[in-house]
Amino acid sequence: MTAAFDLTGAHRAPFRWRLLAPRHWPSWVAVALLRGSLYLPLAMRARIARVLGRLYYRGNAKRRRIAAINIALCFPDWSAERQARAVREHFRLAALALFHMAVLWWGDERMIDCCLRVTGLEHYETARAAGRRVIVLHCHCVGLEASLALSRYFPYVGFVKPMKDPVLDFVMTRGRERFGGRVFAREAGIRALVRAVKAGYGASYVPDEDLGPKESVYAPFFGVQAATLPTLGRLARMTDAVVIPCFTRLLARGGCELWLEPPIAGFPTGSGAGDAAAMNATIEQAVLKMPEQYLWTMKRFKTRDDGVSPYD
Repeated sequence: MTAAFDLTGAHRAPFRWRLLAPRHWPSWVAVALLRGSLYLPLAMRARIARVLGRLYYRGNAKRRRIAAINIALCFPDWSAERQARAVREHFRLAALALFHMAVLWWGDERMIDCCLRVTGLEHYETARAAGRRVIVLHCHCVGLEASLALSRYFPYVGFVKPMKDPVLDFVMTRGRERFGGRVFAREAGIRALVRAVKAGYGASYVPDEDLGPKESVYAPFFGVQAATLPTLGRLARMTDAVVIPCFTRLLARGGCELWLEPPIAGFPTGSGAGDAAAMNATIEQAVLKMPEQYLWTMKRFKTRDDGVSPYD
């Protein structure tokens, strides 16, 4: 059972007539093209994604370099050719994820059922049957948008970074809430997450970003000391919640898989460093199942204990 939930801090992106001003027409054209992709065969979407991914790869040297550095740090045993291939594949998959996003935002139930495979829901159901509250742990990957489809199966709250483009923000917010879930801006802070968990919602937590040294501890991620938020353990203690990992990956034959795992055992550990290490280890095991799909284009290791960023 879920209790009445205080929606203070929920992200609002209502339609306003000024969104139809000429300066917003390019955004509406992009939205129309993305929605129109629903009517393309999967093979055609895959071919278009290859082209778009190649353009993204060639046209964004900054992100290409970041991805190459991250993959080299995390997979030093891979050959240079294998690392380079992984970077190219990452950009292709990032483009392909756009088409899956369109299915989630606009596809009918039949289309979603065909394109989204969900496993492990029993872990959530078992925890709730035992009277436990739930925090859902995600990681940044190209298919992360699919995690918001969890609101098809249980009360769920997601946390997002609002888009600067008001048209895209409006469209994305509607798509993310179409199954009854609620979306909160990250600026709403942990209070919104705590309220959601205590009200009986599964609340998403996506902590694998380098947000600087002030709030972070150092914990290994693929053998590299990474600035990591230790907040997950504190949230679990504050809410008396179990932490259920949930990850998404694009499938080779089309579609997307969303899988939930058993609650992290022995969590929280009793220390911030232990919580951060356990969380990173959980995410690391998921990434090993889809190494090209992790969001390698973000500066995951920019804060180092020696003060030297690998991206400089």
